[in-house]
Amino acid sequence: MSVFTTLSHTEIAQFVSRFDVGDFIDAQGVSGGSENTNYFVECSAGSYVLTLVERGPRADLPFFIELLDCLHAADMPVPYAIADRAGVALHTLKDKPALLQPKLSGEHVEHVNTAQCAALGDMLARLHQSACDLTRASDRGPAWTVNKALNLLDESWRQHQSWLEPALLQLRDWLEFSGNKTPAKALPATIIHGDLFRDNALFQGDDISGIIDFYNAASGWTLFDIAVCVNDWCVDVNVDDVALNPERTRALLDAYASKRPFSDEEQHCWPLMLQLAALRFWVSRQQYALEHKGQAGILIKDPEYFHRVTKMHVLNPEMALSLL
Repeated sequence: MSVFTTLSHTEIAQFVSRFDVGDFIDAQGVSGGSENTNYFVECSAGSYVLTLVERGPRADLPFFIELLDCLHAADMPVPYAIADRAGVALHTLKDKPALLQPKLSGEHVEHVNTAQCAALGDMLARLHQSACDLTRASDRGPAWTVNKALNLLDESWRQHQSWLEPALLQLRDWLEFSGNKTPAKALPATIIHGDLFRDNALFQGDDISGIIDFYNAASGWTLFDIAVCVNDWCVDVNVDDVALNPERTRALLDAYASKRPFSDEEQHCWPLMLQLAALRFWVSRQQYALEHKGQAGILIKDPEYFHRVTKMHVLNPEMALSLL
């Protein structure tokens, strides 16, 4: 269980007593998270999620609160910070920033179908259209990703040098706008989710009932957000290889494009964006695994999946182009 900060029922009851949520009934730590502490909290007025923010700059938390308020006002199914009786939404508990949010209905889906991928594409387009006039620089943006990968290439990833080093240098050149016909700066950008994996979406049947965990939200390319989703939702994993599932990929991309058509620049750089999105999570998972190796009670997600996905995109970019 990835509960980094342990809370007693008494501490949780005291915390929620300042909100108009009724009487505290019960609380349970949420397993599966890798960055923040979450508790499901039952009160007489409903179900809630108590989050203690463990990672990232605390100064950015007002941004997340404002973003989620904006998306909630746009009728997006997102959590939002509940203000207490004094009108305060951002609190401190055990020296950690703490938020109380309504618990959204629905369940995570492990094995997604084409209808659910289409629902995701539609929802992602709506999210990109709804994002308010906000900005935030990501602490794990494209330059961070490529630079960290180059460092790992000299350390833990030496065995991948033959195919990975040329790909990293190509990505670096593209990000620096040198010798590329479609500079990255020409791509559409807004506030993106940045981490919309299957475990950050809730479904009721084939309909999305909730999008959660916006703590990686930042200014970024909309195409990068789509690539993050495709790399998780649309990849078939076999013993010997991984491959994009054509039906699920097209369902997601077509649903998105029905609301926000892809530009020529986006179509041109789609293979590179899939590489960058896969590399982003290969790097962060590898770094996390190295930092917390042997540490009990922390969920360490295997970097191997995104190693395989990155290599797939590097060695077969034509596959991605054929599906956009």
